[in-house]
Amino acid sequence: MSRPLVILFNPSTWRGVGDATAPWGLIAITTGLWNDYDVLFLDQRFDRDWRQKTEAALRRGGVVAAATTGMTGIQLTGATEFLKLVKASSPGTPTVFGGVHASMLPTETAAHPAVDYVAVGEGEELFPHLLTCLASGKIPGSELPAIARKGSDAGRIEYAHVADLETLPEPPWERFDLSRYVSRSPYGRMLSILTSRGCPHRCAFCLHSHPALAGRWTGISASQARERMDRLARSLRVEHFHIQDDNFFTRTARVEELVAGLETGSGPGYTWTVGGAHVAHLKRYDEAFFRRMRKAGCVRLLIGAESGSARVLERVGKRQTSEEVLAVNRRLCAAGIRPIYSFISGVPGEVDDDLRQTVDLMFRLRQDGPVDVGTIKPLVFYPGTRFYGWALDNGFVPPHTVEGWSGLTWDHYMRLPYPWLTPERRRFLIRLYYSSLLFNPDYHWVSSPLFSGLSRLLMPVTRRRMRSLDFRGAVMPAILEWVQHRAL
Repeated sequence: MSRPLVILFNPSTWRGVGDATAPWGLIAITTGLWNDYDVLFLDQRFDRDWRQKTEAALRRGGVVAAATTGMTGIQLTGATEFLKLVKASSPGTPTVFGGVHASMLPTETAAHPAVDYVAVGEGEELFPHLLTCLASGKIPGSELPAIARKGSDAGRIEYAHVADLETLPEPPWERFDLSRYVSRSPYGRMLSILTSRGCPHRCAFCLHSHPALAGRWTGISASQARERMDRLARSLRVEHFHIQDDNFFTRTARVEELVAGLETGSGPGYTWTVGGAHVAHLKRYDEAFFRRMRKAGCVRLLIGAESGSARVLERVGKRQTSEEVLAVNRRLCAAGIRPIYSFISGVPGEVDDDLRQTVDLMFRLRQDGPVDVGTIKPLVFYPGTRFYGWALDNGFVPPHTVEGWSGLTWDHYMRLPYPWLTPERRRFLIRLYYSSLLFNPDYHWVSSPLFSGLSRLLMPVTRRRMRSLDFRGAVMPAILEWVQHRAL
């Protein structure tokens, strides 16, 4: 007799960007399932026949639940396609929607005709409990307050948390084909990993300003992180890890212990970058420690600089100054670690002088060495953030369907329902973004010799436009916008 089956689906992100990020969240929730269930794991980016596999599994029968995750934006397109396929093929199969978007808007997501249940929050402990109910034919009730369904009272839905990542068993990596998540990078064969969750800061544009998440952080120990990286490096021939933590440097002692472990002998045999770093933590370290990090394999850090304007930084709740960013930048460059920065525009109350200060900071950062100053990307007001409440108060009308949220991305900036921005201002911010892209010929996320060459050729013009914030008649930013729209 075959065992009951669970179908897990990871929807695709943008086309053409080569995203091979491992879906660690979905993989993690399977840790406690394998003793009782078979698991069909489908990734829309790689499983081109996901429709056929889903339909075949439903015809076989015995499917306890079909579940998907999804972030606000393009992933919701694939997620809803999957759920609608399940309901069309097998109306009685319970469907579950989890992940960031559903957790931030649980009752709205549960109202979708193809959604039976919404798992709110972290799923390692929540999802197995839900499956137990479904396998026994029981409708989840008050015993699972982090599960929403049609008609649920939004005020009574709780957010499920894993209090301590170290209490969880190691996910069953060997049951998944992780080789397809190993991609090419300038540093060799690269795999993304996670060593922590959360961030103690509460920046108004970030998900971690949501009351259920504010101030929360948990991570595995330094020794466990190193063991995980070593094992994955050996089994998958990984040469470079991209650590995708929201804030890797939250616990100073953990970082110092990991660096001490990796720098012993001739080094770890692989390099690594960090995708989430805050200057409030980085300023604790001197140049000597950054040199130790470089010896331990660290080559790049992605730092949220956000703005060069003190007024904007205060508005978004970013506890740092431009001088602190510059001081950290000098120490990193001297140590041989390349910083990558991110900046935002379109903050409520922002004026051109704020943007000039941001551009000035980008110029100053590049004086210290080969710095990737990133881009100035227009802000999107995502559900769950503190700024989302501001947007609702200022005339933003949210989409009425889950599918409608798939277009809420910066790439559709001209069409976003933000009444406080004129079409002229939106176009200006878009031109600023693509000009800042040209200002960065070695941008980490664009691996194109043609782009790099053109950017260097146009640098004198780009510098003048950035300094003056005058993008009238700018042809190349318009071409880049067209190319990126076609690629995505």
